[in-house]
Amino acid sequence: MGQIICYGEDALTYWAITSKLGDILRTLGDNSYPSATIIIYRPSFGRRGSIGTHANEEQLSAEFGEFDTILGTQQAVYLVESKWDSSPKTRNYWITLKNAQSRRHEIMRWYLNTWRMSQPKDWITFVAQQETTFQALFPGNKLAPADSRLAQNLEFFLNSLGKCGDHVQDVLLFFGQASSLKPVGVKPNSFKLVILEYKPLISSGYFQIQNLGTG
Repeated sequence: MGQIICYGEDALTYWAITSKLGDILRTLGDNSYPSATIIIYRPSFGRRGSIGTHANEEQLSAEFGEFDTILGTQQAVYLVESKWDSSPKTRNYWITLKNAQSRRHEIMRWYLNTWRMSQPKDWITFVAQQETTFQALFPGNKLAPADSRLAQNLEFFLNSLGKCGDHVQDVLLFFGQASSLKPVGVKPNSFKLVILEYKPLISSGYFQIQNLGTG
């Protein structure tokens, strides 16, 4: 029988959303059906983040990074980062996210809430109405230009999640072996911590995420 064997956070995230989604939702207090959940795996909104508070117009960036996954249910939208126990930790430790990661979540929350409230007829209208406010809130960034692929992707993404719950929740998925120390929390504290255990293959850091049928 064939196997899919993987390594790292991306593979563990895929395993979690395809095999442990019910456990994740229960931990988050969400009683939505897993089968009705919108799952967006590794959504990218450009690799560049903010480039500082003193950027001029030519240097402003519309890109704000990649999420490990985003989940949409009847109750909420979950913006998810993933971490795993790839290095030893001390007891009672906290996971502290980088500023660029926290900012990515703030920007996406703004997009989700503002798009829902303003209900623009198209992206051109959205930019005309919101650009000044956005740049004041997120110095160094600008809204995605109307003729860009990023704008097309964002508009599709925001419309796809339009029927999900109003609440937007930051989530940290932590993957640990049974014997590894687990974090006690996440900074910033807007993130909810979800801990999942995985079992690596013997004498390795690799793990199996799926068996393949024989025919």
